[in-house]
Amino acid sequence: MNLLAALSIPDSAHALTLLGSSLVVLFAGFVRGLVGFGFSALCVTSLSVFLPPAQVVPALFVLEILASISLLKTCWPDVHWSWLRVLALGNLVFIPLGVLTQQSLPPDTLRLLIAALIFSIALAQLQGLRPQGEPGKALKWGTSIFSGWLNGLAAIGGIAVAMVFNQSRLAPAVMRASLVVLFLFTDLFALLSLALMAHWGLVPSTLSEISGPTAFWSAAWLPAMLLGIWLGHRQSAKISADQFRRFVQVLLLVIAVLMGWRALNP
Repeated sequence: MNLLAALSIPDSAHALTLLGSSLVVLFAGFVRGLVGFGFSALCVTSLSVFLPPAQVVPALFVLEILASISLLKTCWPDVHWSWLRVLALGNLVFIPLGVLTQQSLPPDTLRLLIAALIFSIALAQLQGLRPQGEPGKALKWGTSIFSGWLNGLAAIGGIAVAMVFNQSRLAPAVMRASLVVLFLFTDLFALLSLALMAHWGLVPSTLSEISGPTAFWSAAWLPAMLLGIWLGHRQSAKISADQFRRFVQVLLLVIAVLMGWRALNP
């Protein structure tokens, strides 16, 4: 890999793009610090106004890893390990499939279908409709597989997990902590999968074409993300469990609408 190509500044790095995208990342970081997910979903749907998704997603993998590391110490005691083991295994198997889909196929139809599914489930939750009792094995493994594919596709697998966690009425601290540790594992693996696929020629982009924009945008957006996470984490202790769940439901609806809009207006 050419080192100069890997460290080059992308052609899309204009002052207006830097400012607008940093404001998006700041808000998404606040949401991540507050509820534990939504950072990548908000960024993928909003940053595509400024940049091609192929540049956005790898940088989001890096930022999600750094975000999880920044929250790891405070979240570790509250992790729901039995859920996490199932989720980690499904992601391990299905993230490469999502990465291959993201790099090889036009994503708009897939995004529209995902948006419709998220919108329907979130709206049902907002209306108070939810299965009775604890999630069974089928729901846990289905969530694991779907979240793995979504993580590889657009770094948004946390949406599937958050929907199920929310309907299971996990405590907000447990939900946030489990998502933080899950994201650390899944995004490390997704980034490795993308790098290996590029190295082996399994995706259209070369490793140099991916690494240059990824390094630049990760560094450019890191301060805004960390500031947003800090502000959101400070607010997380001030909301009740019911307020937390309602905010998650509304956030899922917003994300679904944004995804659908971007799919219909590429």
